[in-house]
Amino acid sequence: MKAMALFREHKSEIVRLWAEEVFNTYPFETTGFLRTREDPFSNPVANMTKEAADALYDAMSGEHVDPAQTKHALERFIKLRAVQKFAPSQGLGVFFLMKPILREHLLPKFMALGDVAPYMEAESRLDSLTLLAFDMYTEAREVLANLRITEIRNQHAQLARWAQQLEGGSPHPVDER
Repeated sequence: MKAMALFREHKSEIVRLWAEEVFNTYPFETTGFLRTREDPFSNPVANMTKEAADALYDAMSGEHVDPAQTKHALERFIKLRAVQKFAPSQGLGVFFLMKPILREHLLPKFMALGDVAPYMEAESRLDSLTLLAFDMYTEAREVLANLRITEIRNQHAQLARWAQQLEGGSPHPVDER
């Protein structure tokens, strides 16, 4: 039980540090806004990031959490990253930023206890959560691509109708059989 106490004791610090690392992936002029605006409506990026950081940490540490709630928090964050102008490695690379923070702040404590197994299990869970995030990210990008294709098709169809009307033709093509 000492392991869970260690995870709980350091949660707020590690969650804050990871959120800061995520904010650092945004352009410099954006990071101040992300750090200072607390209102979830005026700053949804920071809100979703902090929500995901909490969910990620709890699931990674082995805390008893509702899997649906964890998935929902991560999914919102991942969809946000998927629609932004990040390469996939940048969009998902933020999950790998958690490990150096954990290794700096928690691993020495577990080593001092003489029991690194709970820590290693936590890193393994983090890897699994990262793979889950990859699947969610891929799905979100596929949805975006399909929406763009549909939008382009609709624009093309509208342009074809306008062109046909300008030429004096019927707005609806006649089936000539």
